[in-house]
Amino acid sequence: LTRTERSRGTVYELMFKDDGPQDFAQLVLFRPFGPLMKVKSDSVNTASIIINIIVPLSGRVYAFRQFVNNFREVCIQQDGQVHLTVVYFGQDQIDQVKAVLDQTTRETRFRGFTLIQMNEEFSRGRGLDVGARAWRQRQNVLLFFCDVDVHFTADFLTSCRLNAEAGKKVYYPVLFSQYNPSIIYSNHTLLPSIKQQLVIKKENGFWRDFGFGMTCQYRSDFINVGNIGTDFHGLLTLKK
Repeated sequence: LTRTERSRGTVYELMFKDDGPQDFAQLVLFRPFGPLMKVKSDSVNTASIIINIIVPLSGRVYAFRQFVNNFREVCIQQDGQVHLTVVYFGQDQIDQVKAVLDQTTRETRFRGFTLIQMNEEFSRGRGLDVGARAWRQRQNVLLFFCDVDVHFTADFLTSCRLNAEAGKKVYYPVLFSQYNPSIIYSNHTLLPSIKQQLVIKKENGFWRDFGFGMTCQYRSDFINVGNIGTDFHGLLTLKK
């Protein structure tokens, strides 16, 4: 990550993989309008950082099943330090959503789910706020605000942990928005596998650098600042 301050110079934040799978080395350099200066060098361990993924939902059971399949592979089988909070609006199809979560619990023995039902009209902002405030454990949890149609990897969860810092930094990832697969692959008898569909190229979609709905931020920042504004993307530095 780089940041240029017009009156001082440029700051470089470099992150390197360390010996362990969840260990990283962070090096911060500052180049004033002159020779390069070393600011700090730290070791970062992400093993104990839990991410609470919050998904507002109403209907869309098929999309939710696809999301949970991705969650099982990435969050349960690979990562393991994740909690899922689903804020469901209305009563229609909620039994099917419960069935998906119950089946996942039986098959994986993973119990890190919270399902909150709201008898209100769907509101994404309201769902995120309720989901963030529902966390009752003492530790300050890292939140990932996510939509049901978002596909992510274990590497993204690592980026979420490394780029958000309580009281200092909020992370806004830039998403790749895929065109409708049924249109892209209209000449195919069968749609390609999900892995093949997720290849990033201009024929498949575009980078949504104008969207700020997905964010990684600590619960304390969300509560204290009050729904941090989404007029930035990439990395937002908070002022103490």
